[in-house]
Amino acid sequence: MNYLAAPLRLTLVPACGTPAYLRWLSPLGTWEGWAFVGDVDTKTDVAEASDISTADARVSVAVRRAATDTLTVRAGDLSAAQHAALSTLLDSPQVYRQEADGSRLPVLILPNSSVSRTSSDGRHELELTLKLPARNALTN
Repeated sequence: MNYLAAPLRLTLVPACGTPAYLRWLSPLGTWEGWAFVGDVDTKTDVAEASDISTADARVSVAVRRAATDTLTVRAGDLSAAQHAALSTLLDSPQVYRQEADGSRLPVLILPNSSVSRTSSDGRHELELTLKLPARNALTN
């Protein structure tokens, strides 16, 4: 069979189509990026409602409930060099989650949320919890 004449079908998957593609400012001053393709967990914490009361305090109406979204991302089967490079996320002053349309959403890595594991064969895993920006109650 002539392999050069056989049709070739390619499927292109953009890097930002993964559950979490992070970009951050490295200690060297360059922008780094990583697609976290492991399990991704989302969590929403809802605060007490802000409310207003009528003058005679008979009726109380909730006007807003603030919510905080967090995202836990994981990367596995990392070499020691990859793990060291990803660990620069922890002290980076600027971390962004890049969306599929190319826009960047600023995120905050929660303190004491990183978990690092090393397997017996020297491969590494890294888990981080990110705090997403506050929701806009008018649009979300």
